[in-house]
Amino acid sequence: MEGPGLAWTTAVIAFVAAVPLWKITTHAITIAHEGGHAMFGSLTGLFVKKIRVDRGGAGATGFRQEKWSFFQTLAAGLAGYLGPSIFGLAGAWMLVRGISPRSILLMTLVLMAMLLVMVRNVFGFIAVPLTIALIWTVAMRAAENIQLVFTYIWIWFLLMGGTRQIPELYGNWKNGGEADTQHLSKATGLSDAFFVAFFWLGSMVALVYGGVLMLRNPL
Repeated sequence: MEGPGLAWTTAVIAFVAAVPLWKITTHAITIAHEGGHAMFGSLTGLFVKKIRVDRGGAGATGFRQEKWSFFQTLAAGLAGYLGPSIFGLAGAWMLVRGISPRSILLMTLVLMAMLLVMVRNVFGFIAVPLTIALIWTVAMRAAENIQLVFTYIWIWFLLMGGTRQIPELYGNWKNGGEADTQHLSKATGLSDAFFVAFFWLGSMVALVYGGVLMLRNPL
């Protein structure tokens, strides 16, 4: 299978993983969500203290500093719910520009290994290594065509999962607030509702743009 057929077929598989199987696969998106907080927080000078990935699909990233600058708040705060979409979009961009699937998977492994060092709860020590083991097996043991198919599915899944988490964000907001949006709202003066809409719009834009990249530039 190659060309547009590969892109469409892997999109369907990723949709099944991101929607009907969400209760099983949600932890992979949580890992990307917390990874987004950790990466962009670190890039702005924050030091990660701990990361938690919970059995129910929630998670948290703690930083050593109690006081953050406005820019640090924006970068670390926005990169949580937009994290899966950012990583998925970066993967799509690299894939259509000729970077090998194995290289993309190895870069994913490096980021996950860095995240694993900061995990501080039991379930996180199960979920993250299992995800790492799956990606490592494909990257190092599978044939090139399997690596290509898996990379397509993984990128589609990140893009779709980034959008799939927004209804849960909306539900948390309606039921009394959500930590990320409250933190951003307090720092900027904008409402929680603004950031709920912003995360929804950002994840949808990433899904559409990343999807167009892969469908219009099939390998």
